[in-house]
Amino acid sequence: EIECEHFVKCATTDISKNLIHVFYLTEMVKKSSGVADKNVKAKTVKSLGVLGAGTMGGGIAYVAADKGISVRVKDISHEANTKALKHAFDLWKKLVKKKVIDSYQFSQKTSLVSTTLDFSGFKNLDIVVEAIVEDMGIKQKVIGQTAAQMRSDAIIVTNTSSLSVTEMSKGHPNPEYFAGMHFFSPVHKMPLVEVIRGDKSSDETIATVFELSKKMGKMPVVVKDGPGFLVNRLLLPYMAEAAFFMAEGMDITVVDKAFVRQFGMPMGPFELMDSVGLDVCVKVLNIFKKAYPDRVEVPALMQKLSENKSRLGQKTNLGFYKYDSSGRKTEVDSSIYSELGMSAPTNPYDVSECLERGVFAMINECALALDEDRIVETPHEVDLAMIMGTGFPPFRGGLLKYADSVGCKVIAEKLTAYAEKRNAKARLSPNSKLKARATSGLLFYS
Repeated sequence: EIECEHFVKCATTDISKNLIHVFYLTEMVKKSSGVADKNVKAKTVKSLGVLGAGTMGGGIAYVAADKGISVRVKDISHEANTKALKHAFDLWKKLVKKKVIDSYQFSQKTSLVSTTLDFSGFKNLDIVVEAIVEDMGIKQKVIGQTAAQMRSDAIIVTNTSSLSVTEMSKGHPNPEYFAGMHFFSPVHKMPLVEVIRGDKSSDETIATVFELSKKMGKMPVVVKDGPGFLVNRLLLPYMAEAAFFMAEGMDITVVDKAFVRQFGMPMGPFELMDSVGLDVCVKVLNIFKKAYPDRVEVPALMQKLSENKSRLGQKTNLGFYKYDSSGRKTEVDSSIYSELGMSAPTNPYDVSECLERGVFAMINECALALDEDRIVETPHEVDLAMIMGTGFPPFRGGLLKYADSVGCKVIAEKLTAYAEKRNAKARLSPNSKLKARATSGLLFYS
């Protein structure tokens, strides 16, 4: 009777309803093929190639081979290939140490990964994931070279986080066999894969990449090609706003703690930027600024930080925070304020303003991504992508479930006030799509 009484109280809470909503989002993926036409069948993928043996390439090789897929990694040097192998093997060694797998299973999995400096073996591959340097010209050239060494019906996908998949497909002689397959870092931990449909990607290609993502233990979401795709497009205003908090006198620790302890994010925006890499953040912000010059502002301090090659975040063991040799965060590097010509933080704002500006900026951008650009078809995909790709608090149901709980009218009013008060009309003013929802009272989940 006691259990029943308390269970009923828990079951009727908003948190319970939100978590049930998240469960149905994951079930939706299991039943989906990634395309509207139910007659389209995915190709079977038994062998996969990886172009680029960096940390990302090694992570992709690991998650594929871990699920029984034969993997061929190609880079231009033995040293690079060795690093990819070491990255994958170290992850399996941890599982052996934890007794998740035994030594026989370790041997089975590692035997599925091979490396090469040329295209030997590529004729036998079903799909290749390109994970090389983020340069459009180089990518197009390498994609063309790779396609020439593969079967005419084999699929090539790019792991780009910021470049146009449609533009990149011009390097492929058969662009219908080309798409995006954007993994999130670290690959072995982050569940989301954005399956990016280029203008000429075929339904069969999308269905195959969608099914492969599931086979690799990931949660795929099909998105339309566009600057930042879905998750990065929504994260960029959030991360940029954090930099403006710092420029306006907020303490890095205060802001990050607020997002973690009060809102429920797995890490704050400053730690997130360190994880991504400050140079990468600025590069993608500039791409975003070029695409949407009227509403995107690149904080001056971010541009300045990205020029210091010893302070690029976790990968150089120094960013907003200090990191030890194993990459573990230790403490905020307080010298960052003086390096940027700033005085010590005075924390002029209540943390509620930081939370609202950061999260509402994402919702504001999402209204355009969903209602105007149709980057994804439904709010369900937004919420799944944000939970699986950024760790957005599942107990809040996702970004748009949370938006509906606050109300677009309240969000639009708050953004208008902050835009006026903080001289940030370009980046914080509610856009036409959010205003329309605020005026009509229309929910995202209507």
